[in-house]
Amino acid sequence: MDNYPTQPVHPPVSPEAGEPGGPEFLPLDPQVITLWRIQQLIGSAVLMGVLLIPLFVLVANVRGAFLPAAALWILIGLFRAFTFFWYPPRAYRAWGYRIDGKVLETRSGVWFRVVQLLPLSRLQHVDLHRGPIERSLGLASLSLHTAGTVQSAISIPGLEAGLATRLRDQLAAIGGDDAV
Repeated sequence: MDNYPTQPVHPPVSPEAGEPGGPEFLPLDPQVITLWRIQQLIGSAVLMGVLLIPLFVLVANVRGAFLPAAALWILIGLFRAFTFFWYPPRAYRAWGYRIDGKVLETRSGVWFRVVQLLPLSRLQHVDLHRGPIERSLGLASLSLHTAGTVQSAISIPGLEAGLATRLRDQLAAIGGDDAV
């Protein structure tokens, strides 16, 4: 269906990223599109099921409410189906990260662009997350934490599991004095 590379290329962390012409943004694993679609499917099933309760109450208590209620439920379902096919490939193309000897930079966002920088000298610890769906797809997510307040963590979803483990170890080794 979608024409994406089967395995992204991930060079080792290099000190030249901060310089002009430094490393390019690296993509997530293409399997993340499938992960996001499965997550959307689960969320849509829950949403559509929960919406049935007030619609049944409305239909039972208001004469002539069946057709508008059914039309509303179908429209919401069609919108969810549209986003199921449209959104994940665009989110995949919008996501990227790059690492040099000093900074991790991420970019993401289909509607609103988000660029985050994490100075590696302030890196406190790195977590590796692998839920059941991620494990079945061979994926993992990294969460990188710094000392700070609300925005003290950066997450990189949809990495190939082996790459995520290597990146975690590499980032912890080059992080600040408190890196774990």
